[in-house]
Amino acid sequence: MFNPFKKSTFGISTLKTFTRGAKVKTGVNDATQKVVNQLSVLSASRKQPKLLRLCNEDIVKHKTIMNAWKLVNRRRVTKRMDQLTKQYESIKNAMDDLKATSPALFKAANTHDEKRFDKFPIEMRIPTDYPPTKPWIYHFVPGSIVRK
Repeated sequence: MFNPFKKSTFGISTLKTFTRGAKVKTGVNDATQKVVNQLSVLSASRKQPKLLRLCNEDIVKHKTIMNAWKLVNRRRVTKRMDQLTKQYESIKNAMDDLKATSPALFKAANTHDEKRFDKFPIEMRIPTDYPPTKPWIYHFVPGSIVRK
């Protein structure tokens, strides 16, 4: 392995200068290099990160930080789950009250109406700061504009 502080056989310390993006000529022909590149790209998703080489003190610090981060995330997730549970219970209680109070309204609230779930018509355009390519249609009726 290269060591910049190691004295060479000539008695002069050798320093290598590396240039980013410089093409290094290898003893492999282009077709082989292409196959190697394709295989390395395909296997890139399975590569593991490099193992950290830390001293014992740094390992303790790293583990402490990671445990604290896990604790923060765990608290965030449990808080969110508690909130969602409360929301679900509230919705369930409201629906139970509606069912007990007015079965007709309960049935109307739970029917799936195709027209109610339609998307906003693409022919209509929300006014913005920029002029539209087509003028705004104030009295829009669905199906009145023929698509090309």
